[in-house]
Amino acid sequence: MRLLILLMAIACTALARPNILFIMSDDHASEAIGAYGSWLKKYCTTPTIDQLAVEGMRFTNVCCNNSICSPSRATILTGQYSHKNGVPSLNGAISEDSPQVAAQLQKVGYQTAVFGKWHLTSQPKGFDAYKVTRGQGSWFDPVFYTQTGQWYGKKKKRDRVPGEKHEGYCSDVYTDQALQWLKARDSKKPFCMMLHFKAPHHSYEYPERWKDYLKDTLIPEPPSLHEDVEKTSPLLKGVHTWHMVDKNGYFGRHEKDEEPPMWPHDGSIRSKTSAAYQHMIHKYLRAVGAVDDNIKRVIDYLEKERIKDDTLIIYTSDQGYWLGQHGLYDKRLILEGSLKMPFIVRYPKEIKAGSVSEALCSNVDFAPTLLDMAGVAVPKTMQGFSLRPLLRGEKPANWRKGIWYAYWATGHYHWGVRTQEHKLIRFAGTSDYEFYDLKKDPFEMNNLAGQTGYNRAITETGQLLDKLIKQVDIKPEQMPGAKKR
Repeated sequence: MRLLILLMAIACTALARPNILFIMSDDHASEAIGAYGSWLKKYCTTPTIDQLAVEGMRFTNVCCNNSICSPSRATILTGQYSHKNGVPSLNGAISEDSPQVAAQLQKVGYQTAVFGKWHLTSQPKGFDAYKVTRGQGSWFDPVFYTQTGQWYGKKKKRDRVPGEKHEGYCSDVYTDQALQWLKARDSKKPFCMMLHFKAPHHSYEYPERWKDYLKDTLIPEPPSLHEDVEKTSPLLKGVHTWHMVDKNGYFGRHEKDEEPPMWPHDGSIRSKTSAAYQHMIHKYLRAVGAVDDNIKRVIDYLEKERIKDDTLIIYTSDQGYWLGQHGLYDKRLILEGSLKMPFIVRYPKEIKAGSVSEALCSNVDFAPTLLDMAGVAVPKTMQGFSLRPLLRGEKPANWRKGIWYAYWATGHYHWGVRTQEHKLIRFAGTSDYEFYDLKKDPFEMNNLAGQTGYNRAITETGQLLDKLIKQVDIKPEQMPGAKKR
């Protein structure tokens, strides 16, 4: 009898656990989501994502701790910072001893699956089923690696194992596979399904159905598109590799594109910058539109099955993305366009519709949040905090005062802290720094380093940064740009 009661209790607990639908795009800037109200609001192609914000909570200060694809994905899965999970740069493998959210959910009876872009060389862990792409994956006719096939690992090109090829546009194909799994699952058990889109990552390809969207429309430019970054930010924006025209310039990479063609220009740097921006933003918004199309397909399925309200639905991106701000594209930097991630959560059993949180949050918080919402103990080795109190509308008195950030890739090593009001950035090999007043200068065009009127703010923010370095437990030899010993 006791055994029967115990089994019944376990079954009731399992039924009470929410389903989890975690949807993540690649490089989807919050500025390209209508609900976030940027200069692009009128042109955004995100009605489904916007509706999730209407029905749930929209976060305005969720930040990436290392703004590049593989590290962010590793952090989301492990709840650990890059120096702990073993993935500080691209194409890394998660450390074997790092906790993983899917494995923890699997232990308590969740059915787990992930579909789409993976961009890690370590095999998915804790997933009953997966179909994921190698590296960036293809825009069309993607090739998947599965739990029933052979893992590609770190093999050289000549040794790569064949995957499972599917015809069609990537976002459509990923969603097809996700829906197939949802329909075949055991409906008596809770599920956690992750759907990871490749779009709208550069080069922002889109399906035929979106090719004419805003075809002849001139889209407004961001206020900082023509900023002279060599002057305003020589150590950060100026050394960034991806500019609209200079260095690894968008214009030069796409000047000869046939479809869509480069926008007209008069040959000047300013005109080329504007032309490059128009070319980029049109493609980008079309790719975003195809993502929203497919999210709608999944949401429609949940509604049809009458499990939408029993499902914790999350939409996010692996980081932000420059949409021309500071004359840049790509990501990587601690500045707002790159650092901040969209994060929208719907779960009417706990979240008030239409609510907004301005609390400082990080992608290191995602795994602890999923576990907490599922009633699962958070491993002590996870470094983030559960966002559940915020989702419930609470305002914890001891919530974090700053976001830790560190970037190891492509040479311009830097780290820093973002608070509600300020941002302090330090660089490897120099005592120089940058400092921004986010309240007075939200577009971060005025570096205040060394200005006497900000001495106190700079000192206090620096003290917070030093405190965070201790809290995240990063050693001097682990810092970006540290010399190998």
